[in-house]
Amino acid sequence: MQIRSLCGSRRGQYLTIDAFIASMIVAVTLVIVLAARTSIPYTSQSETISKGLAESLSQVRLSELNNQLIINMSKNGTITNPDNTILQQVTEFYIVGNRHYAFELLRNVSQALIPNQYSFEVIVNNDIIYSRTIRSENSSAVLVSSKKLIFGVINKTAVVYGPTIAEVRIWQ
Repeated sequence: MQIRSLCGSRRGQYLTIDAFIASMIVAVTLVIVLAARTSIPYTSQSETISKGLAESLSQVRLSELNNQLIINMSKNGTITNPDNTILQQVTEFYIVGNRHYAFELLRNVSQALIPNQYSFEVIVNNDIIYSRTIRSENSSAVLVSSKKLIFGVINKTAVVYGPTIAEVRIWQ
């Protein structure tokens, strides 16, 4: 009788050890899978920021912003049409050869819009107008680009520009 009870308890020990090993394998597998998922960059956030910035720059009019640089540029005649959108004004500066004004306008307006962990560029007709590079594009895992067509009138004259392609690139 004692021999049978010893065999039964050993089977129970084997089943317990087997169940413990199986649960450890499942736990380790879950940890590995979940750890691998967290290392993948969160692309939808980058995409949302890129599209949001491109939309903001192409839709918000200069007159709608309470920005000291824009107020000063309007007062000294650098900005002649406050109804321009930000991208229209940047493109106008680019076309008339005032790229430094375009750079300053984008730097000043974008400071509060883009979180510091993101690098980004604004490109007009394949020329980089503004770049805030924290990390190289080549070393980033995610690069999101949004493009807009820009049309406008230079300094409220009859000189029309466009279509001009403005591109916003954001990477992390």
